[in-house]
Amino acid sequence: MTITKSANLLHQLITIGFVLLFISHLRVGVALDLAKCKNPLGMESGAIADFQITASSAHDIGNVGPQHARLKVDNNGGAWCPKHMVSRGLKEYLQIDLLQVHVITAIRTQGRFGKGQGQEYTEAYVIEYWRPGFTKWYRWKNIQGKEILTGNINTYSEVENILQPIIFASKIRLYPYSQYDRTVCLRVEAVGCIWDEGLISYSIPKGVQRGLEVDLSDQTYDGREEGDRLVGGLGQLVDGQKGNDNFRTDIHGFGKGYEWVGWRNDTFGGGVGKPVEMVFEFDTVRNFTSMLLHTNNMFSKDVQVFVRASVFFSVGGQHFSGQPVQYSYMPDSIMENARDVTVKLHNRIGKYLQVHLYFALRWIMLSEVSFVSIPVLGNFTEEMTNGSSLPPDTS
Repeated sequence: MTITKSANLLHQLITIGFVLLFISHLRVGVALDLAKCKNPLGMESGAIADFQITASSAHDIGNVGPQHARLKVDNNGGAWCPKHMVSRGLKEYLQIDLLQVHVITAIRTQGRFGKGQGQEYTEAYVIEYWRPGFTKWYRWKNIQGKEILTGNINTYSEVENILQPIIFASKIRLYPYSQYDRTVCLRVEAVGCIWDEGLISYSIPKGVQRGLEVDLSDQTYDGREEGDRLVGGLGQLVDGQKGNDNFRTDIHGFGKGYEWVGWRNDTFGGGVGKPVEMVFEFDTVRNFTSMLLHTNNMFSKDVQVFVRASVFFSVGGQHFSGQPVQYSYMPDSIMENARDVTVKLHNRIGKYLQVHLYFALRWIMLSEVSFVSIPVLGNFTEEMTNGSSLPPDTS
């Protein structure tokens, strides 16, 4: 009897160990922390393999091919050098395939030192990027709409450009740029972190202008406009920058209200009473624990946390039937501080989430939206629309 109990206990411990090991290897989606998203992604270290680095051309593939475009590495010719001179035409590029979506917060560049013999460097460059769901490459630009980034002034110094806005991409291209025809070479490092949340895109109503000074649109959104909605992109709701209590402050010099996306209750067809409708698309079917929304509550200016939220789930993205998760928030007319509101999602299953937020006052303003979730293994069909159960075990 004792031996049997011991064997059963050992079996249970082994089973628990395997479960914990399995869970530990899952990528759990959490909110973006920009302070921890400043890691070299592997050009210098070699974590990015040669096959992940390609180019439009090379002057000599063996000596100055794309595989040599590694920051602080001086092998063979010492850098990537395109076959043709560059100018304003943006025809030559270096491409890095990160294999999965990353957040890219900075780019570092050098010229070709070539053991002291190099003379070529890249004075300026333009970035394009791609991720799953895109139908074409997207040109990066800063908050002021400027596309051209300053590069190097010699062959050896390292220049870092902090990207504002940040980039969500699985592939990036750097296009050397020059006002005049010029021979260039380039070494590079991408800086950032893995995008663990698994969010591919969100679709929201266009944010609106409040008065003459406060722009509450999603100014960094990289999707497209379809009527009065933004579709197929990511932007300020996931950029890791939380807005201040007073939405009228200009924290970083990008304009008043920059960190906030906002809607007025009379801007939707059908008049007052209609909710803000948002759809979030993920990389795969996931098990959702919670949703976190950073919201404004400056009620003296007619802004308040949403009074109610409904969250619908879908595997295929076409049908959001079934019972939604319902959440109610008690209006706070005492404290005007911005706050994180957590909506528990009770381990519901889906690849698409449709979120309805109902107005408490005239305005709803959001700064960040994030989800806690893990990928779910299994065979799913688009007919599984209610998000309430796992598929049958076919093993």
